[in-house]
Amino acid sequence: MRDRFDYDKFAQELTQIKVPQEQLVNARLKSMNRYHSEKRIRQRIWQSLAIVTILIVVLVTSIRVSPALANSLAKIPIFAPIVHMINDDKGVQDIVNNQYYEELGVSQSKNELTFTLQGVIADETGMILPYTLTAPFDIQQLDIKNIHLKLNGEIIPVGLGYGWYHGEETKVIEENFQVTFNEPINYQGAQFELVIQVNDQQQTTFSIPFSVKKPIAKAKVYVVNKELSFEGQHITVKSVSISPLRTGITMALNPHNTMRILGFEDIRMLDERGEAWTTIQNGLTATGTLLDGEATFYLQSNYFREPKQLSLAIGKVVALPVGQDYIEVDFNKNKVLAKPPLAGLAIQVNDQMVTLHAPKHSQDKLSAFLGRAVDAQGTEFYSNGSSHSGPKEDQIVQNESYDLKGIVNPVRIYFNYYENYLEGTEIIDLPLN
Repeated sequence: MRDRFDYDKFAQELTQIKVPQEQLVNARLKSMNRYHSEKRIRQRIWQSLAIVTILIVVLVTSIRVSPALANSLAKIPIFAPIVHMINDDKGVQDIVNNQYYEELGVSQSKNELTFTLQGVIADETGMILPYTLTAPFDIQQLDIKNIHLKLNGEIIPVGLGYGWYHGEETKVIEENFQVTFNEPINYQGAQFELVIQVNDQQQTTFSIPFSVKKPIAKAKVYVVNKELSFEGQHITVKSVSISPLRTGITMALNPHNTMRILGFEDIRMLDERGEAWTTIQNGLTATGTLLDGEATFYLQSNYFREPKQLSLAIGKVVALPVGQDYIEVDFNKNKVLAKPPLAGLAIQVNDQMVTLHAPKHSQDKLSAFLGRAVDAQGTEFYSNGSSHSGPKEDQIVQNESYDLKGIVNPVRIYFNYYENYLEGTEIIDLPLN
């Protein structure tokens, strides 16, 4: 019987090794340049690919077995963005295991900054773009000022989310861009360009061209059209669409509901073994708005699995009574005209600012309470600045500022969220056959 490999001991040994991050990055960039400038024989290419494939599979398995090993590998620039994705989303674990991740290694250097687009994961719904930004000086305080994605030279409308580093002093930032398409695109012959401007003194702008070579996996779509009921409030699950990056659950509300559904805090997909795929931790969680009666909510993906059974479980439905799902204010008079009779709720208006005090029961969850605003003439608008503080003494404070140019008072501001739940959990079996 083979001895069990001691991952924790291996991780401890790794942590004792001083990782020369700048030298690693420079060496990797030089290697990539040599790769593109030199023609290597086919045999060596296939040998390298085989080694990389084995290494990735071993890494993914090891990361899941030993968190200590994952923490050690995350310190190495080549692996860090992938490790972060694997830890956050087990759908990405499957993507790496199934070699759907495509390495790019496209770099550009300006003003002593080097931006490297490490790779891409692409499907019909969007992309994940892991990247690194390096410099010979501390870049802890750098921010992204502007970012957009071009397709064949034209800026395309997409949802674009990203994390940024604001921890301790660092010369290397490693994160992922999350891209969501507003409408399907044709990948055939598509030439992309990622444009990123940072807020350094020179306003450095990187333009990173790339294309997707691997075939795009087609989404698995299941038509459901099943109505669920929570305390007499009706919700229809219209469809479930599973792509490599995410699972989309499209739901519609019954217009005759007496309570407005604000959201769902517990949506999960379960297979026959009880393994669960839950909401995405870092990235887009929904498109559309339930205020319009229909929205799509996103879960992690089990695209590369072949389950014998899939069930959708929905619970912890957040809702407020219709007519008590908004506040009404007059910004000219700094006056609150109406607010729902919710325990612990307090509202203040000061010029262009609305301040909300609300009780906070879930200490680990921070949500934006206020959302879409509508003025007296039906003009819709949103806040242009938001801040939160707390929870302190079981309360949270939210400040929302508004650009009121052209706005006619009074203004209704609808709730996005409030800790008020409907009872019950409903389970749907998906029609896999």
